[in-house]
Amino acid sequence: MSHNPPTSARIREEHLLINHCRDFSAAYMGVKYIGRHAADYPFSITRQTLDALFSVLDTARFKKAKQAFFLYHEAACTLVDMGRTMENETTRTIVPELVTLLMESSGNRLRALGQALGRLADNHPVPDMPSFPNNSIPLNIDLAGLAEKFTPPGMVLPVDTQWTWKGRSLIARAGTKILGVIKFATTQDNIDEIHREAVWMDWVAKNPLGSETLVPKPVCIRNRYLFNITDELPEGGPGAIYGSVCIVFIPCPGYYDYPNLNGAAREQIKASFFKSALTLGRLSSRGLFHTALIPLFHNRVQQNRRNDNGRYLWEHAGRLDQWLDSSRFPNFAASGLRDFEHIACRKKPLDLEHYTGEYLLSFILVAGSCFRNKAPHRRGTDNTRPHVDTRDLFCPDLFESLLTGVCEHYFKGLTESETFDPAPFNIPGLIEKLIKRMGLDEHMQEALRVQDQLAMDDDQFEKFLTDRGVTVIPPKGKEEIILFTGPHLGEFNQPISIPELIEFLFKFSAFCVASFYMKNITAHATYPRDE
Repeated sequence: MSHNPPTSARIREEHLLINHCRDFSAAYMGVKYIGRHAADYPFSITRQTLDALFSVLDTARFKKAKQAFFLYHEAACTLVDMGRTMENETTRTIVPELVTLLMESSGNRLRALGQALGRLADNHPVPDMPSFPNNSIPLNIDLAGLAEKFTPPGMVLPVDTQWTWKGRSLIARAGTKILGVIKFATTQDNIDEIHREAVWMDWVAKNPLGSETLVPKPVCIRNRYLFNITDELPEGGPGAIYGSVCIVFIPCPGYYDYPNLNGAAREQIKASFFKSALTLGRLSSRGLFHTALIPLFHNRVQQNRRNDNGRYLWEHAGRLDQWLDSSRFPNFAASGLRDFEHIACRKKPLDLEHYTGEYLLSFILVAGSCFRNKAPHRRGTDNTRPHVDTRDLFCPDLFESLLTGVCEHYFKGLTESETFDPAPFNIPGLIEKLIKRMGLDEHMQEALRVQDQLAMDDDQFEKFLTDRGVTVIPPKGKEEIILFTGPHLGEFNQPISIPELIEFLFKFSAFCVASFYMKNITAHATYPRDE
């Protein structure tokens, strides 16, 4: 590398960008050149270098350009890389300035700034994680042997104990009290997943995330969390379980008290939301994420055909499939988080931004279902007008309080900061848009494409249609079949019907990543000694 950097060429390029003398293509190449120069000669960067890059983001000249996002993204990423790798008085201002610009942005510039700031999250290995054996052999045991673990040593089950099925779980109850839960695997692969859930329960109990966090107690016998019940199970169980392989746990109070049950008290709803948001923030600060707070899909039908398994990626701003059905059984309740099988370690830096946005989206949808569940019978059945209108069920004040509180608690859990200002996010304006779209069942239909029909055998095809209310089964593979499965947020194969929601997610998630980064930088900063 030369010790005499081509500073004059860089300075000339900076002047041209600052004075808006470059067209779109030349501006893009200029930003690329400054980025390469900054990486090779970091000591030569000046305030003018930053001003040149910020001028690309500030100007309205390129706002309507077809490829504007890529120019904004290149400038923002170059600034983020400077701010992350160069510690001096000049570059230390970059991240706060980008956050200020983020709050003022919309459209392509907001998306570019959001994605660039998301790169600030680190990707260091997550320390002190539990180990998960590749091949866990279940311990053979009878049902009575497992049930003994539901009571303290020396005590027997109450005489009024009853076994009831709830989905794939077999629950032991005495009156209204739940003594214990046996959760069965549904597939061969799911055996490893439920085993991970039991291990995570034990890890969270030993690594508390705050006094608010309640965690079920997994049953462990001979150092095993995984069991195979050897005798006959009670009648009434689902067909979709994989033999008798299971985990067993003693649930904490409120584990099955979902916040969106009809009749849930306002304060109970708030407590469930805020406690769970705080825990998720604390998990995120450790590089741990709950990957399925609720099931989110762009298109459920294509789960087995698409590379993304049909899962919803909010960053793409596509239509959100069956939002009300997705919210039925959230993985948080009065006790806090549920279904620990979905906890995963960070895999890439952008995970923090992605899951922060996904959490907020999930909380918003569940909040909407709290209102819709007051009158579950009021629901659209097709696309005929007038659309079913349930906006009167929504309470704007409670909705705003829930979303503001979730943001505050998640931010506190992530950054350990008590200070969060919701004003820049315009939550009242967002709530107005949300109620308009979530309370009006405008988008009810989806199309079962020919390719997806042909991927099913005849029995699967018929069951798929009858499950969705079709009484006359059409020929398979002849043409698209229109089904009414909503409400959805957006028309089939179109963008989401609430673009303001996606902009909010970009702003909040990028703000959280940047705040977490600046908190860690401040905590590890070293200052020169006074002479």
